Amino acid sequence: MSIEKVAVILGGTSTERDISLRSGHAVYEGLLKKGYNAFKIDPKLDDVYSILTNEKPDMAFIALHGQGGEDGTIQGFLDYLKIPYTGNSLLASALCMNKIFTQNILKANNILVPEFFTVTKEEYNVLGATGIRKKIEESFGFPAIVKAPSQGSTLGIYFINNPNEDYTKQLTYGIENAFKLEDILLIEAMIVPSTEITISVLGNQRPVALPTLEITTATGYFDYTTKYTHGMCEHIIPARLPLSVRQKAQAVAVETYTLLQCSGFARVDFMVQGNDIYMIDINTIPGMTDMSLVPDAAKVIGIDFPELIQLIIEMADGKDFPLEKYEKALLEVEK
Repeated sequence: MSIEKVAVILGGTSTERDISLRSGHAVYEGLLKKGYNAFKIDPKLDDVYSILTNEKPDMAFIALHGQGGEDGTIQGFLDYLKIPYTGNSLLASALCMNKIFTQNILKANNILVPEFFTVTKEEYNVLGATGIRKKIEESFGFPAIVKAPSQGSTLGIYFINNPNEDYTKQLTYGIENAFKLEDILLIEAMIVPSTEITISVLGNQRPVALPTLEITTATGYFDYTTKYTHGMCEHIIPARLPLSVRQKAQAVAVETYTLLQCSGFARVDFMVQGNDIYMIDINTIPGMTDMSLVPDAAKVIGIDFPELIQLIIEMADGKDFPLEKYEKALLEVEK
């Protein structure tokens, strides 16, 4: 079908609203540069149903990060309205949004993930931070990470890694704050020392990994502040790893994408320790701001931001990533 009119869905009510607004505005501008008739909808402010049924867009570009946008909610709504949309299906979105389900699926398919266990509010009320500390020590030891499993933009993540402060005290702070966001938490081993990399994957039946991107930060942690503050993080392409490790990471990224039934585009994050590549997260609606990772990885093979937006639209319309056009650049970058 011919795609001319595109609704950009942005903002929303999740903890990632501000980043979603930035992504959505950038997408909107990119669509205009490519000649699309684009308009914006913010579910927090607008009557989404009325606008969509009245405007009848050819497609929706989902730029909603976090709950309500990345978890299958808006995808199901658009499925009901029979409006095509960018990115992943309801099922893939829901699976990937929850780090517990994601890691269980990948672990069952022999993809390396950090050691972890889960804790509910009821378990925490019984065990307390002291009991959780003992369980960590018996399972994989410190340092560790507490994660609210369905948050994004590194929100709801607490590092239990300061040897100068009591681990029980750190756990109490992290767990009780994470429980303000969700009722079940992920307690995960921290992979140290390690190199943090991310790999963007584009495509449908033939997914393609973009160049490896290494993340370094001023603080040592790629958290919300460093991620969205100019000058606090650096993107290094390709990652400073042996070629064999980079190629293996790209293969694991594509395998992860395929196993979780992703389509269109997603970003897979890893911690690399020697030859071991640990999958730590997958983002089905990755950031599309001026500091975001997917646009940077695309840029080095000659895909500027408006072209990236157009490719995402075309893949949502049933086409696949045009590997032949960019294959030489991909090989050149990863030499």
